[in-house]
Amino acid sequence: MIQRVKQVVAAFAASIADGDRQFVSSHLSKREETLFWAMNLPDQRHALNVAYTAIDLAGDAPHINKELLIRCALLHDVGKKKGDVSTGDKIAAVLCHGLAPRWMKRWARPGRGSKISNLRHAFYIYLHHAARSAKMLQALGLTAEATIIACHHEPRSPREAPELTLLRTADDLN
Repeated sequence: MIQRVKQVVAAFAASIADGDRQFVSSHLSKREETLFWAMNLPDQRHALNVAYTAIDLAGDAPHINKELLIRCALLHDVGKKKGDVSTGDKIAAVLCHGLAPRWMKRWARPGRGSKISNLRHAFYIYLHHAARSAKMLQALGLTAEATIIACHHEPRSPREAPELTLLRTADDLN
């Protein structure tokens, strides 16, 4: 729960520096950058933090495709588009998932409108953003990235790519 409180504080304090912008442009194509910059500022900051953490975790391991790892970290949450979910609804979704995950799954529905619809949509985005992100990346022909990102909230598998393991760990730390 402490990690979630830190995430809320980080979301309200989020900022992007020039060095971060250069980092993004050095690892993503223009079309991929469009997806990255379509996220809201806290999600952009989170993705950058995940990328920086993933790089540290990978260290000098020769069996890690670091470029793939960085790209996955930067793009793993592109299914959370700017304006799709309010900050309040996002916080409610995180809390609800921690307190009543089965109820949340039953209540989640896509589609915005009333306050209740928006909350249900936030639940849907929270639960399905990995698949949404993967679908967006697949549409750009980014099969390797889409495959990893689609699984980043799934339980660990003994045969998963090491880049997925590192992405999941870096995401959990941020």
